[in-house]
Amino acid sequence: MPIYQYGCGDCERTVEIFFRSAAKAADPRCPECGSARLQRRISKVARVRRHGQRVDDINVAEELGRLESKDERGFAKWARQMGDKFDGELGSDFRELAQKADAGLNPVERADVKFTLENRIRRAKESQASDLADD
Repeated sequence: MPIYQYGCGDCERTVEIFFRSAAKAADPRCPECGSARLQRRISKVARVRRHGQRVDDINVAEELGRLESKDERGFAKWARQMGDKFDGELGSDFRELAQKADAGLNPVERADVKFTLENRIRRAKESQASDLADD
C-alpha cells in the first residue's frame, strides 16, 4: 500500500496520494483540483538514530564551517540552524543566542563558538553516560 508524492501541474501543490495497490498508482489525480497533470516527486527519507548516535555524529569542524560570516546576522542565522538541529540533543540554547544576535547584542558565547559547541557536546555525552549508569 504505497503513498506517493506528486507535484500538480495545474494547482502547483505538492500532494500525497495513498493507493491500496501499486497497480492503482498508474492513473493518479490531484485530490485538490482533480487534474491528471501530476509529476511524481521523490519523498524525503528519515534515518532513525538513537539519541547518543546523533550527539556522537556531530562534526564540530563541519558545523563551524557553516558559520558563513562573523557579523551578528551571520551568527544569528547559524545559531538558529544549530538550535533547530541540536538544542534538543545538546540541551543547548542556540536559538536564544540567535535571538540575542538578532537584537544586536553580542552573546559572550559567540566569542568562541568552537568552545561553546564542544562544551555542549561534552556535557550531553556526560549526561547520556550518567543516564545509562542509572539504568
